[in-house]
Amino acid sequence: MLTVVICLTCIAFMPYLASSIGGYYRISQTGKYDLVNPRVQAATLVGAGARSQYLHANCWEALGLFSAAVLAVFITNAINETVTMLCISFVVIRGVYFIAYLTNMATLRFSAFGLGFACCVGLFYTAITTIPA
Repeated sequence: MLTVVICLTCIAFMPYLASSIGGYYRISQTGKYDLVNPRVQAATLVGAGARSQYLHANCWEALGLFSAAVLAVFITNAINETVTMLCISFVVIRGVYFIAYLTNMATLRFSAFGLGFACCVGLFYTAITTIPA
């Protein structure tokens, strides 16, 4: 169970890491970090700066799905080795996704997204099949 919680914690902090990288690009591309109109400033970023903003949004989306999957596993008391491996795999795959997104490796990013989604489906499947009929 501890490993699953650690994995959830890692995924929970990914949006903040992406936002920090986005902050770097805001300053490097525009000369400052606009605290008054941050979304307007974010919309002006290009290249890796723009991708960091999209990555930030995607990290929040992934956190929602992964959190729901982990919650389903906890509610059904389905913690087992498969769940642990799916969670670890999701974190590693999201790390690959993170790097692929920033470095503009679209095919790797797409593949990582699919594999990460499959991990979440596996978690839900495990939770569903653990519920007694």
